[in-house]
Amino acid sequence: MKARTRKQVRRDQLIGVAVFLVVWEITAQIIDRSLVLPPVTAILAALWDLILSGELIVALSQSIFLLIVGLFVATVIGFVLGALIARSRTAYWMLNPYLSALFVTPTIALVPLVLVWFGFGFPGRVIVVVLAAVVPILFSVASGLRDSPGDLIDVARSFGVKGEIALLFKVRIRAALPVLLAGLRLAAGRGVVGMAVAETYLRLGGIGGLIKSYGAMFQTDYVFASILPLSLLGIAMVSAIGWVERRLHWT
Repeated sequence: MKARTRKQVRRDQLIGVAVFLVVWEITAQIIDRSLVLPPVTAILAALWDLILSGELIVALSQSIFLLIVGLFVATVIGFVLGALIARSRTAYWMLNPYLSALFVTPTIALVPLVLVWFGFGFPGRVIVVVLAAVVPILFSVASGLRDSPGDLIDVARSFGVKGEIALLFKVRIRAALPVLLAGLRLAAGRGVVGMAVAETYLRLGGIGGLIKSYGAMFQTDYVFASILPLSLLGIAMVSAIGWVERRLHWT
């Protein structure tokens, strides 16, 4: 199959989006039940109303702040525990069952425990984002550092790089960078989901609060208008990390 240029890929994506929106609009007009499936034009009108009222801007800023703090804490914890697991077989066998259990457990199932332990405040919401995002980072760090190429380690030692800390920052992390960024990209997507869960169940604020409020009022067009920025936020974060990954790959 002939490789497609980036321009051709973008063109195909735009055509796909246009076809999807047209089919949605026609289907909604035929069904004529805005509570079940509002037309695209009604969703865009609701989105514009949310922007003009300032409601969306405030909610989005709250969500982005929560997401950034949660991902930062998850990255620090994931890196420290991942490095520990990569360098210690004992730590790996001790922690792996719990981490695997955390990875497959839906974040929403842990919300009642977070509520009891940390309450409705900002720390509780950050914990939910961390629980959603930490495991992919941790596993990618452990995998990347454990599989560091031995020949690079030997070359570094021959040039005077001594000690595990020096090897970690000068060789192992750089060699594992593609794996680390892949884990971070996965964690960003899961973090957006954790953010929405935290805002929906621990505090009616941010984008999650908008979704729940308008859902309770059966204003489906406003619910879709609130979900749209959430999806775009996740796509933007994943694309930004992918862009960094490509830049580092070619440098």
